[in-house]
Amino acid sequence: MSMTLQEIEKQIADLEKQKRAALKEERNQDLSIVKEICKKHGFTERMLRGYLGTGRTRRTKAELAA
Repeated sequence: MSMTLQEIEKQIADLEKQKRAALKEERNQDLSIVKEICKKHGFTERMLRGYLGTGRTRRTKAELAA
């Protein structure tokens, strides 16, 4: 039962898609847990500052137009 190279590459691509979807779902579940715990205990951004990563940097309208 020999597979062709194209079949193997297709399987690899499908597995990569499944992996990305699984990681995204796991991330969403983890984020909801964190939000729930922060709400339950009243944690604020200031209290968690040293433990949180930096957020995204927003570009100005001038940077977007360029």
